[in-house]
Amino acid sequence: MRNARWLWVALGMSALALAAGCGGSDESSGGAAAAGGASGAGAGGESASGGTPGSGGAGGANTGGAAGSPSTGGSAGAAGGAGTGGGAGAAGSAGASGGAGGASGAGGTGGAGGTGGAAGAGGGCGGGATGTPVTSTGDDQWQWINVPGAKCRDGSATGFAINFHGASSEVMVFLEGGGACFNTMTCMANPSKFGQSEYNSWRNAGGKAGVFDRSKAANPVRDWNYVYIPYCTGDVHAGDNPGGKPSGGTAQQFVGYTNVGSYLKRIVPSFPSATRVLLTGVSAGGFGAAANYDQVQRAFGCTPVDLIDDSGPPMSGQYLETCLQDQFRQLWGLDKTILKDCGADCPTHDDYLLDYVGHLAKTHSTRTQGLIESTEDSVIRTFFGYGANDCNTLFGNMPAADFAAGLTDARSKLQANASFGSFLFGGTDHTSLGGSAFYTRTVGGVALTKWVSDQLAGKPSHVGP
Repeated sequence: MRNARWLWVALGMSALALAAGCGGSDESSGGAAAAGGASGAGAGGESASGGTPGSGGAGGANTGGAAGSPSTGGSAGAAGGAGTGGGAGAAGSAGASGGAGGASGAGGTGGAGGTGGAAGAGGGCGGGATGTPVTSTGDDQWQWINVPGAKCRDGSATGFAINFHGASSEVMVFLEGGGACFNTMTCMANPSKFGQSEYNSWRNAGGKAGVFDRSKAANPVRDWNYVYIPYCTGDVHAGDNPGGKPSGGTAQQFVGYTNVGSYLKRIVPSFPSATRVLLTGVSAGGFGAAANYDQVQRAFGCTPVDLIDDSGPPMSGQYLETCLQDQFRQLWGLDKTILKDCGADCPTHDDYLLDYVGHLAKTHSTRTQGLIESTEDSVIRTFFGYGANDCNTLFGNMPAADFAAGLTDARSKLQANASFGSFLFGGTDHTSLGGSAFYTRTVGGVALTKWVSDQLAGKPSHVGP
């Protein structure tokens, strides 16, 4: 296996994550029902000469319950009780000429049942992470933010970087790639730390390339605020298993999902007027963007979050071996992260990746999700290849035809959701958004930058074979 492959071995794989409304707030009770109407008391008719019988008075109609006020999630008001019938009229007294007394009046009619109160209006937006906002040191300048408690897999401290752009209300959150750690070989090719010094190196290179290049007129996010989340947890940003021990290795801090949750407490308050968010990433970060979609959307409340996954393709167990999916689940603690988010939409815990992305498209149907991938991605094929021989192989290499078939299968199933789009291109290239390929990649006359722009405009499409 070529060294280049090992530098990217399985650049990120997680239980992807891809759509909808904001979390509702708690329900309050609807208006209480009004009391039933009072009984009508019918008086007996007075007799004249041989007086005629008097009629009982009709019972009063019961007033219905008042409509529930349009409180958040108000429950319906209770129905009013039936009114009590009017009492029987008293017997008529004897007439002066000796006529017989009038007959007793008939009882009044019971009051009608009250109408239940109307249901209260639906719940408002929930969520909204709270914490200390980051103070800008200047427009278009990267800042490194150490976050107490955030850890790399070797236990060292880490954080995130942020880049404010004037009065922009749009925010791109970008998750970095860099392999995965689940056995001796893969852990050797995966970064185990990212602190201030690593950030300084990235800032002067990757921090100005691809989607971060503000000088490119074709860049659809050139005028957005940027957030950069580095990668050093080995779990494609999806884990919550401090102390997880990969085969043949030592205990690691697989806490990528937990780290993102800590970052959001600083990120969300830093953009109180945000009107839209793009959650994206490459390779491990592509998988990670999907894996963290639910918690990012919850944190931003009703601010819409769109998703673009670059080179982190979901596949079913027909193509991605179930033993490998189960290995990721147990080692990285995915039961506490993406599978908890997915719930009943992911019924099989050794075949969940494609189900999870389908869950995102279904539950966030008003948000757009998209996948960028080559049909024979050499890096991800190496990554997925570790599932061969019931996960008993030293070197992974998924056949190109199987990978292409799995990719096509995933797209055919996900495109049933109108919010999902894809940009597939031939070849073995791995990732596009982080470098010059973002501006040169074209398929069937459609530039990748145009496809991304359309996704952000709410017009998802399928480009490529």
